[in-house]
Amino acid sequence: MLVMASSATSENTPSYDKAWTIHASIIGLNTGNILFQGLELDKNNPDMIVVTALTILTAALPFQAIFFLINSYIREFDGMNELEYAMLERLLIICQVISFSSIIGIAILMTNTHHFMGMAFITSAILALLFLRTASNQADILSRMNK
Repeated sequence: MLVMASSATSENTPSYDKAWTIHASIIGLNTGNILFQGLELDKNNPDMIVVTALTILTAALPFQAIFFLINSYIREFDGMNELEYAMLERLLIICQVISFSSIIGIAILMTNTHHFMGMAFITSAILALLFLRTASNQADILSRMNK
């Protein structure tokens, strides 16, 4: 017997909206950097650090596009069974990880611009992740206390 997963998609709509917004921002940032930094490259003697960073950003673009397709499918299609839903959720997670890893390319570009910019970006990214982790843990503890 197949169980439909439509109720799971409607419950998670706000989180899908947030993920959509975050990925739209990342894809815009990556595309802008690829375009403008790519135009500034010297064709005869390109800065290989910039080329490496842009390659990381470029490699993430297809996964970002797939994220949008899967996200839209999950949000709009109600006739999905639980197995299909679970498989698509796993694919979304893989695409998200690859998309977020493109931020490494941004860090490389900032570090290449000036090491202070790169260090500030890397430090603030680590702090932001620590804050997110702390908030998630506290939210989990509070939700268990309320049960």
